Amino acid sequence: MSESNYYLTPTFKFEQCLVKGCHKRLRVVHTIEFANGGADIQIMRVGVYEEQWVSPSNYEEQSDNDAPLELKPFSQRKRTQPSELTGSWKVFEVSATPIYGEEEEMELSGESSETTPYVYLCTEALKRRNLPESSVSFREEEIVDMQDVSVMWLPGGVTAYVNVKKDGVLCVGVGWYSDEGINLVMERDYGLDGNLKEVRSKSEMKRRWTDEPKS
Repeated sequence: MSESNYYLTPTFKFEQCLVKGCHKRLRVVHTIEFANGGADIQIMRVGVYEEQWVSPSNYEEQSDNDAPLELKPFSQRKRTQPSELTGSWKVFEVSATPIYGEEEEMELSGESSETTPYVYLCTEALKRRNLPESSVSFREEEIVDMQDVSVMWLPGGVTAYVNVKKDGVLCVGVGWYSDEGINLVMERDYGLDGNLKEVRSKSEMKRRWTDEPKS
């Protein structure tokens, strides 16, 4: 391959974790390729891992019986339907914004500057989702446009999406829905310089009113 036809396409991994019930953790890893200086992106791979914490007493008991952990393969698990995410939701959100450039001031004041300081914001809001007008199928994964974001509906109630906003900010998000009507969401925004701009952690609970409030 000649040098004129060779283009450097960096590939990065973005890892995010969601914890449910203090003993189960979902780890989603996006592998994204950036072409043409970052103007074009392509999702190369989405890896989903479920990790379950086992107490020492239970682990010793299972070791004696040589019984494997009962983990159902993701391919055999149910996919969340878009209709399950519609309706009214109570959303509890915690966002963290890094403050770059504060490290030098912290050093001058004698404070530790090993990590970048963050500003945290907690909000509580009522959100209403409507079902998109149309949807398309891509292999076994249904992709729909919800709020200008293409969502991958993966087994196990997992949703994943990558979106480039109008200002060039890259948003990588994952969700984990359960039949109890709880949806956990983690979103990370990256600027044009590649630095992290904001992290948002959301706990969404579906409201079950007799009469739905007007939007």
